[in-house]
Amino acid sequence: MTGGNALSFGWWRAVTREEDDVRETPWRLALRSFLVVVLFWWSATGVIFALQRSAGTRLLGMVLATLLALWGGWLLYDARDRHTARASRQAFLGAAFLWTWVQVAFYGGWIVGPLSLMVPVPAESPSWSLAVRAVLSMFWYQLGMLGVMAVAAVLTANRANRVGWWALLLFWATHQVASINIFFGVENPGRGFFPEPLVYLESFFGPQRNSWLLPFTIALLLIYTLRTTIHAIRDATPVRRQSMMLLAVLGALGVLELAVLGTPKQLPFWDAFLDVRGF
Repeated sequence: MTGGNALSFGWWRAVTREEDDVRETPWRLALRSFLVVVLFWWSATGVIFALQRSAGTRLLGMVLATLLALWGGWLLYDARDRHTARASRQAFLGAAFLWTWVQVAFYGGWIVGPLSLMVPVPAESPSWSLAVRAVLSMFWYQLGMLGVMAVAAVLTANRANRVGWWALLLFWATHQVASINIFFGVENPGRGFFPEPLVYLESFFGPQRNSWLLPFTIALLLIYTLRTTIHAIRDATPVRRQSMMLLAVLGALGVLELAVLGTPKQLPFWDAFLDVRGF
């Protein structure tokens, strides 16, 4: 417990701490961005999986996620006119809380799609008709993602600090790319991650082999990540360096996610959380 509290404190300190921007080296900048993005991504994803244990834990998860989303909106609002590295981290965290709300609502079965479409479909090759049905089966979830992006866009429109909006856009883009790749076929689509009410979505998974799309999308996202990293290192403005590095780490996570989809072996990133969930 003590180690967990120390880790949580260290992560929060990485978000809120004001640094002497003159002494900020690319290594320290990258390390802090890694702590902010990766630890939040790993822990939040795992907790979302674990909360699907029962109806009670799903409800608890939704209540907590809603409170965090409200806090996230306030963080975006509070940081939108501050042009500092700390404000960039704050805005990123606010965007992450909004994104987490959508994911908790989806995995908890609160916003998915019309009930009439939430049923397995016969196995068939990827086609336009199947793609339309797949999108419609998660229609409310898709609207939820667009909804939090719209909230961030309204809160930060024409303001100095828009890193939260760009982070949500990158969250959404990488999510869509991963979903499209799974639809066309990948070696490791992630069977077993969906809770029981969402298992029907596995009927929209493509063949269990990597399609031509996977290396193409990995290459594009890798180019984006490298270019963003270079800009983060070279930029003379501390706030832009921090903002770009946060987005670069998020892009690197997107590359990792796509690479895992193409790996035939299941990696144990969240096994402990899945064991807590129990099904």
